[in-house]
Amino acid sequence: MKRLSKTPLAVALGMALAAPAAMAVNLDFSGSNIYMKFLYGNQHVADKFNRQSIDTASGGDQGQFTEFNWMIKAVISPKVEAGLRIQSRSSDAYWSEYGGFGFEGSVDNNVNKEKFMKLRGAYVQLTPGYGWLNMARIGTSDWGMFDPFTVGQLRYIDRDNVNGAYFRGPLAKATWEAAWISLPDYLQTNFGQGPSCCSSDVTQKQEGIWIAQVKLPVGPVRLAASAQMQNDHVLKPDSTPFNGQDVKTFAKDDVYMLKAEGNLLDRFDLKGAVYRSNFHTDVPWDNVANPWINSPASSISDNAYKLDVGWTDTGVNGLTFAFQYFNIGDGFYSNAAARAEADVLLTEGSEAAWFRWGDPLWIGGATSDFVQGAATPRFGGDGGVPSIIQGPNRLGYRPGGQNGLTDNAFKDFNEAQAESVLGWKGGTLLANYDPGSVPMSGEYTRVSYNNNWQNYSPTGPLSHFYAANQDRTTDIVVFKASHNFDVAGGLDGSFKFKWVNDRDNVSKATAADDAKSVDTGFSLAVGKQLHNDLHGSLGYGYYKRDITAPLLDPETGAISQPGYKFDNHKSIWSLKFNYSLAGFEAGLLAQWITGRGDPTRSGTQVDIDQYRLKATVQAVF
Repeated sequence: MKRLSKTPLAVALGMALAAPAAMAVNLDFSGSNIYMKFLYGNQHVADKFNRQSIDTASGGDQGQFTEFNWMIKAVISPKVEAGLRIQSRSSDAYWSEYGGFGFEGSVDNNVNKEKFMKLRGAYVQLTPGYGWLNMARIGTSDWGMFDPFTVGQLRYIDRDNVNGAYFRGPLAKATWEAAWISLPDYLQTNFGQGPSCCSSDVTQKQEGIWIAQVKLPVGPVRLAASAQMQNDHVLKPDSTPFNGQDVKTFAKDDVYMLKAEGNLLDRFDLKGAVYRSNFHTDVPWDNVANPWINSPASSISDNAYKLDVGWTDTGVNGLTFAFQYFNIGDGFYSNAAARAEADVLLTEGSEAAWFRWGDPLWIGGATSDFVQGAATPRFGGDGGVPSIIQGPNRLGYRPGGQNGLTDNAFKDFNEAQAESVLGWKGGTLLANYDPGSVPMSGEYTRVSYNNNWQNYSPTGPLSHFYAANQDRTTDIVVFKASHNFDVAGGLDGSFKFKWVNDRDNVSKATAADDAKSVDTGFSLAVGKQLHNDLHGSLGYGYYKRDITAPLLDPETGAISQPGYKFDNHKSIWSLKFNYSLAGFEAGLLAQWITGRGDPTRSGTQVDIDQYRLKATVQAVF
């Protein structure tokens, strides 16, 4: 006897196609794509047993990988829309695994090789046209409709994993928005585990963030205000299932925002924002493995400020200025703020060419500039804002450190890495001048830090997150220029110079722990349209990192020699190709890195040599 079985997707599509004419469904598959990635480098590291994503950051520079992304949008009626995304993201499904059959062995043969399809981005969206409700969206969203310091796009990859309910409508002359966002387990206090006293493995499935926002135009000024609340619950210890189990709140996080923007005198664009966060837990540090709050049980509140001034009508054709003041409290905490998905500051940030200096896989650093994220890193030592001698393994990492935001662990070397701006205060002045032939820009940024303090209490609420002593400032200078040369059939050229001076006197009681890091680098590139469909470019960059800091004993971590000179330099040659046809695009980036330095801060100079390549092929339909 045969049984007929259908997958839920097939049933849904069949019902849609069989709908009566009055309910004709318009199916749109645009945006679907097949994506292939190829990595090759002379580290010859393949992530064979860790079963991580196939990317440089996860520990590999070898392998070929294919993903399929199927976008489906169904317009069911003028007021009803639904959609979903079917994504293959089997994290260990290399071509060499042959769909999960390529290698024997109990450890290596696992479901991560099977190229399974996963449901992503499923939503239902209503536009009923009521006088009080314009739109309702149930299911997934990227949550980019809110301010990135409050609720932002939560994840670099598969950012539509986050589910919730969103509503928007008119309110007199204003617009109101409200949402409940289901909080992933890993973003909950103590990563969803709760305190040791009580069970939270059930309550964590109901945890979320409530947020309400109002936008109101007042003359030429646009105002916006929001308030959000997150309560983490556990079962009460004396609760019994026979009469319904009671819950209690053991941690909560509230965030408030007020911002305004407008034009002044038809010359200046002004934007200002004020944020306030309050975090509280009733459970001591010993019971809650959350680096944000220390024992004893306590709370912390802090503010964040931003002010942007844009001057476009300067009287000089092509000359504009932008200034930004920022002051992000060292205790500002917004659990759902954007991490790597939104660049929240004007500055270019730290020198990406030295990203994760000390990790052999990252000898060449990152090729794209940093972005600055607003969220609190989830791990104190590995994701805080370490000084140049306080970072992981004391290797001299920049703000954001080895893994400044945890989403860096899913990025390749050509993708923008993220650093947390927690505790930053200072300003950026950016000038742009475009006379028509040589567009150029210049930036100066000065950063101080709200956690510049001395002898901070070892039991203070931030003592597990910051160092006890810090006296640090950072200066950033950047100049860029580009030009199209009318030679050899047309060449496009670009030049960049960057200087970063990072100083930390650490304890003011002694000069032995003083540290200074100076990054100096320049890069230039020349590109040419080699064919109607093919563009190629050749680039060269030279980078120096001169560190003056204590040499530490490898056994104890104690200072063995103050003021030691760590000299690091490297040259990077880059070859890049981009090829495109209608519905198809391919790219290749190959780099050769050579130099000499002290990546491990051991006092021993070594030669560095790396080759790395990433190629991609994508068909979009």
